[in-house]
Amino acid sequence: MFQSKKIKELIGVKVKEKFDKVVYAGQHAGKKNYYLDVEVENRPEIKKIGVYKERLGQAGEMGGEEMWKAIENTDYADKRFVFYYQIDKYGYTLVGWKELNKNN
Repeated sequence: MFQSKKIKELIGVKVKEKFDKVVYAGQHAGKKNYYLDVEVENRPEIKKIGVYKERLGQAGEMGGEEMWKAIENTDYADKRFVFYYQIDKYGYTLVGWKELNKNN
């Protein structure tokens, strides 16, 4: 469904903090999503990226369910990533990631 949008990369991303948000109205009422405060080396103007469960797993090394659990459990602390994202009317939306080793 979201595959038609072009997927782009953010290099060397580090997540600083996550914020929960529950949608209260519309077709997604009651669903939880997240916003991640990020530090991006190749696009420093990007400070926040949205996470929606149904969009995860379109790119990168992990499937959508595995990524969702990692985000819910905050299993990204002190790690660097390539984040794959799409731009939509809400801003930057995460669709996948690849963890970088400490030498990258």
